[in-house]
Amino acid sequence: MGEYQRYCPQKDVFFNVSLGEIGDMPLNTKYWIKGFLSGNEPSPPVDEKGDIYPPIHEDNIHWDKSVALFHKTGSWYSGERNCTICGMKLLNSWTDFDCENCLEEK
Repeated sequence: MGEYQRYCPQKDVFFNVSLGEIGDMPLNTKYWIKGFLSGNEPSPPVDEKGDIYPPIHEDNIHWDKSVALFHKTGSWYSGERNCTICGMKLLNSWTDFDCENCLEEK
């Protein structure tokens, strides 16, 4: 999710570009991407009965933070991932393999 196809006429190929790779863009492109990401937000986590967790549940808090970051990165990992250094659970939309704290310490 969050990857967009671009076309290179010189090489006659299509390639993917993620939101993090897009720098300056026209205002209409910015709002198109915002709408695209809003319409593609993953569903919130549910309990064994299929009910959405309450806002104070840790899974819902994690999802809220992941969705907020999703609107900045355009990326979403559907599984669970942990930091390769400290083992902390990573947000679904975090694009690195190490958490922010461990990256700062490097």
